[in-house]
Amino acid sequence: MRVGSVCEFLKKTQIIIIVIMLLLVMPLQAALKDPTRPPTATTAIPTSPEKNQRPRWALTSTLVSAQRRTAVINDTVVSHGDRINGAKVISIQSSTVRLRVGGREITLMMLKKNVKSLSQMTSSRQGK
Repeated sequence: MRVGSVCEFLKKTQIIIIVIMLLLVMPLQAALKDPTRPPTATTAIPTSPEKNQRPRWALTSTLVSAQRRTAVINDTVVSHGDRINGAKVISIQSSTVRLRVGGREITLMMLKKNVKSLSQMTSSRQGK
């Protein structure tokens, strides 16, 4: 045997042994815990599924004119009769929207400071 071929054989054998050792040690390393890591909470807070599953609606704005009535609920533009998160839009007023879910009605209201009427908008433009 030549010296060069013996050296190549030994290098290949060393590489194979190192790979085998890594494959054997890696699963053991994953099982070890970091002693400096703070403990984590293991108990989960019980929650009722119906509270987390209940759809929510956020009324952002309304547009009420002679030609149309629309509202923005959960960043979606809706009109009378449309559905959003399982609720049907049954009424759109200047500051409220009524929804029907199952057999009950829900009224969404905007904050008073966000409600603008056409007369307020017109008078503010004339003053400028």
